[in-house]
Amino acid sequence: MRTEQSLAWTPAWQLREMMADKSLSPVELTRYFLDRIDRIDPLIHAYITVDREGALAQAALAEKAISNGDTLGPLHGIPISIKDLYATKGLVTTQGSMAMKDLVPTVDEILVERLRNAGAIIVGKTNAPEFATFPRTKTLLAGETLNPWDRKRISGASSGGAAASVAAGITPFAIGSDGGGSTRIPAALNGVFGFQPSAGRIPSRSPVSVHMSSAGPITQDVRDGAIIMQVLAGRDARDPSAIDEPSPDLVSALGAGVAGKRIGWSRDWGVVTGGDPRAIDVAEKAVRLFSTAGANVEVADVTLPDSAAWPVFIGMNEYSYRRTGRLLGFSAEKQALFTPPVKAMLAQIKAMGGELFSADDYMRLFETRAELVRWIDTVFERHDFICTPTVGMIAPLIPDGEWDQPYTDKYSIDHISTNYTYIANVLGLPAASVPCGFVDGMPVGLQIIGPRLADAEVFAAAHAFSRIQPWAGQHPSIATI
Repeated sequence: MRTEQSLAWTPAWQLREMMADKSLSPVELTRYFLDRIDRIDPLIHAYITVDREGALAQAALAEKAISNGDTLGPLHGIPISIKDLYATKGLVTTQGSMAMKDLVPTVDEILVERLRNAGAIIVGKTNAPEFATFPRTKTLLAGETLNPWDRKRISGASSGGAAASVAAGITPFAIGSDGGGSTRIPAALNGVFGFQPSAGRIPSRSPVSVHMSSAGPITQDVRDGAIIMQVLAGRDARDPSAIDEPSPDLVSALGAGVAGKRIGWSRDWGVVTGGDPRAIDVAEKAVRLFSTAGANVEVADVTLPDSAAWPVFIGMNEYSYRRTGRLLGFSAEKQALFTPPVKAMLAQIKAMGGELFSADDYMRLFETRAELVRWIDTVFERHDFICTPTVGMIAPLIPDGEWDQPYTDKYSIDHISTNYTYIANVLGLPAASVPCGFVDGMPVGLQIIGPRLADAEVFAAAHAFSRIQPWAGQHPSIATI
């Protein structure tokens, strides 16, 4: 029997089946989630923009397609949200900045185009810190996204709006982005599933020579995540830097399981300090459950070469996305609208003459990155997956200072909370965060990292874990409003 609450927690693939057999209509479902957004979002600030009129128009077309007997896409009639970094044709795209508050793109980003073609209904754009540069999802446009499990705590960054919207049951699934952990960290802190694909798996209208960031799904259900990735992934002539081979069948691979797989567990990558031992213990207890599915779980003898890897992470981000040039490219009037953290970054850039790295610096970074690739290759000769805590703590309390960063231990401050996650971006590895337990009523995440291009295997491991320790049925109390 369907209840008022049940649709919020029904996996998207099941909602799609209900619409295909006409037991649920796209208009009914879209109105349902828009009404939930109206009730709940003012309490958590997950959205920057909600497009009620546009969403209902899309839903009406989706309903007509069903009535006409048209072929339906894999996401037909499913309401979704897009992180407000990605261009959406006809719908304002701010990148979390007052300086871009009136920008309405004339084209969709490739991933948005693919979602529309698959039948998804875009209900709005989720909150993200300005240019994804701050460890709290806070903007001058929408305020701070609060954690649905405890609104005194942060939602993580930079896909905090996306993760909070899924955790609160106001969006069936969301599209985030991950440039160092920005999908996985909010997923962990909000108790949902988040996936970072292999570098280049999802094409972009802005090709880059080194993929440090990628879009990815945030969902309640691992199968939903695989379906969404099937839609997003695959080569495109507009992005010659994307992976030039067919994407794996992630949905079919879900049942592969982990029997016989070698899973290496690391509490700290051999170098991470600080964090909350209780959260790390929860993740360690959870990873042991893989053995009940036939995997061989052991403590990994692995030490992350952090002193080499962290400078590569910082330098390659600048090389790929030219954030320095982008900030300097705004007029003085627009720069005056930046948030204090971005103003501080801009001041540092100007003090250094507008260039953070020289050509020689970049050459050395590429050489170091090649050494890191050789290092991780030796790690994956011994293990099929490396598992770690995703964050190593529960969501921190929102600090008293309006723009203070929320982490208190030195390692997390120095690494912008990406302690466990950034190395996957440096090396282009697929990685997922799965909910694995609670501390003080707050969610904890387990990270699963696989070798490059092993996206299907990571999904299979995440799905196996979800069957061993399913998290369905555990939702924040705010979601019942």
